[in-house]
Amino acid sequence: MLTNFNYRTVDLIVFLCANLFNLLITGIMLSRPFGLARLENILGITNLLLILPFSLAVILNFLGGREWWSYVLPVVIIVFLIVELLLDYVLQIPFRETRLLWPYLALFYLSAWMMIGYTFLVSKPYGSITLVTYFISLAATAYSYSQVGHG
Repeated sequence: MLTNFNYRTVDLIVFLCANLFNLLITGIMLSRPFGLARLENILGITNLLLILPFSLAVILNFLGGREWWSYVLPVVIIVFLIVELLLDYVLQIPFRETRLLWPYLALFYLSAWMMIGYTFLVSKPYGSITLVTYFISLAATAYSYSQVGHG
């Protein structure tokens, strides 16, 4: 067990990463209708790098003996990012045109909701900000889908 560790720092990192995730998704979605494939790729790779701080938070929260939600909720977004890495970058499967899309989207939205939950459990202002950036990403997703569909 970790003792004398400032878990507020861990919570701040999760809060910042959750909002960065939402904002990067916003950028990815807005780059599609404008044909900015290179920007979309850069933002997607940047999003994948969030695996590292989320994983560190999970490990520190678990080793610190914190509440179950502090290490279980971020695992969902880690799993989503690993699936994203595998489908889009390693296997390069055009899964958005297959039956894989619905489980992928379910995991995506579940991971976003888990981060909203985490940040609300930490503080109401953190949760409110994360909820706002989530709604911004939803608006960007709706706009992108109305313009170019899933691709």
